[in-house]
Amino acid sequence: MVSSYDTQWQLTEVKSPNLDHPVPVVAALNLPYVNNGHRFQTLNIYLPRTNQTNNLIGQPVVSLPMYLPADGIPCWQVHIHGGAWRDPQLTSTSIEPAAAHAFAGNDPKPPITAIISKNYTLSPFPTHPTLPYDPTKGDSSDPSRDGHHPDHIRDVLQGFDYLRTLGLHDDSYILSGHSAGACIAFQSTLRSPQAWGLDAAMEPPRPVAVVGMNGLYDLPGLVHDLGSSHASLKEVYQGFQSITFGPDQAKWEAPSPSHVPVDELEQRVKSGKVPRLIMIDQSAEDQLVPTNQADKLEARLNGIAGLRVVRGTRCEGRHAAPWEEGYMIWNNVQDILKHLG
Repeated sequence: MVSSYDTQWQLTEVKSPNLDHPVPVVAALNLPYVNNGHRFQTLNIYLPRTNQTNNLIGQPVVSLPMYLPADGIPCWQVHIHGGAWRDPQLTSTSIEPAAAHAFAGNDPKPPITAIISKNYTLSPFPTHPTLPYDPTKGDSSDPSRDGHHPDHIRDVLQGFDYLRTLGLHDDSYILSGHSAGACIAFQSTLRSPQAWGLDAAMEPPRPVAVVGMNGLYDLPGLVHDLGSSHASLKEVYQGFQSITFGPDQAKWEAPSPSHVPVDELEQRVKSGKVPRLIMIDQSAEDQLVPTNQADKLEARLNGIAGLRVVRGTRCEGRHAAPWEEGYMIWNNVQDILKHLG
């Protein structure tokens, strides 16, 4: 079992470009979720600053604080960042603008009492402008940046296993993801761990809802069905997906959420292993991801009996806007709470 006694709750601040002041929060930063892991096998937890959480400052992390919400209403959010599976500068801290909006109101009983953001092993990024990494060209080995599918999913599931020891359980949280993180969020919940060659015991606690924002859902389509608006990105997608998922494009359909096997998903819905609400949100102005990515996932999931699928309306502007601005992620979480209420 991973011990978090070496990490203590601390007082810190989070910021959003849309708020005129930083927001104080109580946080646990860079919590390892595996033993002897690398720098990206960690997660951050952010809590609103209240009388209760003030008492945690300086204490070891042993559980997630909570109150007793109405049945089926979650009190936590878990987030998976994007970055095309490879960007070492886009990490768990990218949730901080959203956390600033969530906790700016000084509510003694906020609707979400903890926001958790996970890191995970990245894939090599040979062309990064300032931090290139290419082990095939002799770069010193960096296990934190040498991942390939399904390593990203494995890490996220290991993070859930650790969070279970802190109190995470079925229907206690909303799972959110942006870009590649949205893909990982759906890979981790729509399909079983065995689908990725992982142990069945890695099945995560069931989120009550999953929201994907500006997500990558049809991997072959990101090369062969970009449309005229995004056709110039074909070589970019082909390049990094070949590193992440292997050069054989015939194998890219299997890990694509928009190609989830219908029979398998229907069985998981019947057995209660799938969140009861799916939200898919895509900015029409996204310069990196065409809207047909969201359309394909929505069409696939709409055909599954017992699965409620809604289209989000909060994402706007450029691809990175949801995490850079913060309020879009938080507004989607609030919309989910309304749907669940």
